[in-house]
Amino acid sequence: MILWILLLALIGIAFTLYKTRVRILEGGPLTEEPEQHHPIAHIKSVLFLEVPLERIVMGYFAVVFLGYLFLWTTGTSIPEIELGLWMLSGIILLILIFTQILVAGIADTFRWRVLVMLVLTAIVFWLIWQRPGILEPEFLLHAETYTITVHLLGLVLGLGGALILDVMIFHFLNNLTISSREAVIMHLISQMIILGLALLIVSGFALTLISPEVYLENPRFLMKMTAVGVVTINGVLLNLFVVPKMEQISFQKGEIEKNTGLIRGAFVAGAVSMISWLSVFILAMINPLEAYSFETLLAGYLVLLAVTVAGGLIMKKVYERKAE
Repeated sequence: MILWILLLALIGIAFTLYKTRVRILEGGPLTEEPEQHHPIAHIKSVLFLEVPLERIVMGYFAVVFLGYLFLWTTGTSIPEIELGLWMLSGIILLILIFTQILVAGIADTFRWRVLVMLVLTAIVFWLIWQRPGILEPEFLLHAETYTITVHLLGLVLGLGGALILDVMIFHFLNNLTISSREAVIMHLISQMIILGLALLIVSGFALTLISPEVYLENPRFLMKMTAVGVVTINGVLLNLFVVPKMEQISFQKGEIEKNTGLIRGAFVAGAVSMISWLSVFILAMINPLEAYSFETLLAGYLVLLAVTVAGGLIMKKVYERKAE
């Protein structure tokens, strides 16, 4: 099985290296100079945090190849290394899925290079999963500290990014409009949030495998997963329909009526993102919440959600009056 992983990693390196060369010969990641500071240009160019995605995936395949080459040549078995490579594979896989959805939604087409990288990564992810001892409960319990560290890193990136994004929107709207460059900045922050979400999901899944029956009977855990689900759906919708059109959010006279649906959606999605990430953080950190039933926690979350969304719509009205 290690030989298959090595072979797939080599194929991945060769493919991404070829696509990187093609991109360079075509003139770089952004071929349309007038639109280079625009979220849609970044999406169509398949950039993640302003780095061509094939370079990121090339680095991933290189790490997998070197890791398993070391294990194969030395004849050793180091579950910690394989667990790390499995989690890395899951994170890259989720980023590729998100990118393919985003490109398909914005450009109305698939990027075949993304699809090829996605398939190769998915196979490597599955092959590592099948390796003996990697995802056994006893080993996962032994490696719990490392997994929790990744989990907390994802939470920090997601929650921090969501809060920064909300603050920046209000800051940029002091001029009653958002420029294309400011929209790109918010697009990059939204990608940082997606990275945090990927870390959170993969590490959370690994933690759940330690004792699935215990976690699935824990109301605090179930409520946390519900909030993560809301964050995921809201994040996809936000990146599909709001972030690429951020520069159209304007409270200047004559502009409000044209984009009132987009403006309302942006404020609602921002409110949902902020309160959901805060809920995930609170549910992860406050153990006494286990004493409450799932229904009680869900009711509290829905109340907070309604209040926050109402607050977002009130802020929309405040900016509209400021523009008068």
